[in-house]
Amino acid sequence: MEKFDCLIRVIGNFVKVKRYGIPPKGSEWRRPKEEIMAAMEAIRNDATLTEIERIIQLAILEGEDKEERKVRKEPKREPKGRGLKMAERERICDLIDLNFSIGDKYVTLTYEQEDVTVDQASNDFENWIKRMRERYGDFKYLGIRSFQQRGTLHYHVLATFPNIPKTELMDGTFRSIWGHGNVDLKRIYSRNIVDRKDRLKMYMIKNLHEFKLDERSYNKHLYLASKNLKQPEITRGNFKELLAKLKDSNEKVKRLDWMRYNNEYLKYIDMMCFEIVNEKQVMAF
Repeated sequence: MEKFDCLIRVIGNFVKVKRYGIPPKGSEWRRPKEEIMAAMEAIRNDATLTEIERIIQLAILEGEDKEERKVRKEPKREPKGRGLKMAERERICDLIDLNFSIGDKYVTLTYEQEDVTVDQASNDFENWIKRMRERYGDFKYLGIRSFQQRGTLHYHVLATFPNIPKTELMDGTFRSIWGHGNVDLKRIYSRNIVDRKDRLKMYMIKNLHEFKLDERSYNKHLYLASKNLKQPEITRGNFKELLAKLKDSNEKVKRLDWMRYNNEYLKYIDMMCFEIVNEKQVMAF
């Protein structure tokens, strides 16, 4: 099977592409263990093979089996730098693009008290979500945590709950649902599919990065999200074939953005974003 050299993410009538200078390790197809074992058994029972041929072929398959077991059983290691990975950054941006638009809400929740633990804050956040839904109905949300300069945790939350009555904003009803400090509510007024040009996404990424760098975030969920969020679908593909599809689509195709990052192992990574007029045509990729 041919190796893939790009990852494709479709968001509405936009196509985001991450292209590798060199196909990443593991992009080739690896045979299942059961198939390897069956092939080894067939070689042992093949009377037409000489002993030398049998030893060589078994050695090749045994090496393949060891590699397969190494991939399956190698334990996950704690990243040393704890910096935000590109895949984590992309996932947050995709979740924002797929679920939140102009008119939705941006909420900041802060604490008055000091030294709030991450676990305590998580419980407080879950209770806030529960009380908000009891009062305003179901909604989608994506929450990012970070630490203020004074060391206290606070939240930045994107949410799709309806407009809050002005009276409840004025008399403190909305603020009291949080109950631990100040609540700042704003409406999302600007969105851009190109990540590096979208101030909202960049601010959320900045806070996410700072949270992950802090040792208090170790072994904690990177972000908090409702189960009803639309999830990004990532397709592996060949970049030349993708360009051919875009060219033959008979629709207006516009490249909105292109950035290249040098990479020690993959030579480079290209990040591209295309816009296509006909959404039905995009969904075929």
